[in-house]
Amino acid sequence: MDPPTEATCYTTNDPVAIKNAILEQGVAIVPLDSIATEHRNAVLDATRFYANVNDMYKDPVDEPTLNEKLNPETFKPRRTPMAVSGMVNEYFTPIHMLFEQDENIQRIMDALYGNHCKRAPNRLRITSKFKFVPDSLHIEGKDIFQGNKLVPNADFGCIAAISGTRRFVFWDMKDADATALHEYWNSKGGKNFTSIDPLWMQQHYPGRRRMITVDCSKYMHLIFWTECWPHEIAQSPSLSAFLSPIHDFNRDVIKRVCSYHPPEYLGLTKHDSNLLAVCYNRPGYEWPSGKSAHLIHARAYNFYIDRLKDRYLCLNAKNNFTIQMQLPQHGCIDQKAAEYRQRLNARGIKLPDVAFHANTPNFVVDLLGLPDSVLIKYGFKQSG
Repeated sequence: MDPPTEATCYTTNDPVAIKNAILEQGVAIVPLDSIATEHRNAVLDATRFYANVNDMYKDPVDEPTLNEKLNPETFKPRRTPMAVSGMVNEYFTPIHMLFEQDENIQRIMDALYGNHCKRAPNRLRITSKFKFVPDSLHIEGKDIFQGNKLVPNADFGCIAAISGTRRFVFWDMKDADATALHEYWNSKGGKNFTSIDPLWMQQHYPGRRRMITVDCSKYMHLIFWTECWPHEIAQSPSLSAFLSPIHDFNRDVIKRVCSYHPPEYLGLTKHDSNLLAVCYNRPGYEWPSGKSAHLIHARAYNFYIDRLKDRYLCLNAKNNFTIQMQLPQHGCIDQKAAEYRQRLNARGIKLPDVAFHANTPNFVVDLLGLPDSVLIKYGFKQSG
């Protein structure tokens, strides 16, 4: 596999210039130098990485130190779900909220995605070494082809690079004939997330593999790219947050849940599952990509069964123990208390009824501590 070549990317804070750079070059880098390093560090120090894991585990794992978060090359991976890929299954965290509450970032998001664009919850990722992962090559989106070219107005993806040295690998599809890629995509079912054989990609689109490298030791950065360009999950000593602007909330009703979904999701809309989930720093029914969300993949159940508390286990049809995901119990916000519900109502905050059922655990996130701007973006309340 040929290594990627370093791309020259446009770096700017101007929203119009950012959009033009993405359309022209596929990628743009935005330095967030208006957020002080000390502020970043304080918020990062307050962001827990393993609260959800420790709610599930019999024996807790240690939270990373601030030094590990700021200098990911010193990070010692824990034996947690998805640790190999670096995923940290904490959503709607304080560091996510730092981005969501920044006015400059909001202006950029509005320019790229349309005024008052909405949000879906997403997670964190930390890795400690440089490593190319060509087998992670994929393409996202459904309406992404226009004849033999990729559509010029595809959605933009966004990674918030928080600390360390963040690398991003993509394939430069500018002026490329996308006929072969379109046929490949169709052969895989035309799904909104399609893995691509990297050797096939190199054969059909040679010399187009690129990478960018961003130093986040002092300031955080946003990395934007056009989602319909194939890209990889490149590893580097870095900490990142995924931000997921969306056009609208998914109101489809959940008619079936799997063992990796909490039972409370059944019968909710997919959007309502997100509303309930982020109150526990959890994902809803599915990720923004449309793939079913999970904290532990079903293929890894046998590895984790002995590590989990009894409340996360059940018997399957063969009378063997398996995993049944539950909402966590480490929260201290009693959303069912009469005074708290009155304050939610006074601010116009809407939640699915199951949030107030007798057996529903206490919230981890205090919604009343969040500004209206964030609550509106995530769909907890209407604007105006």
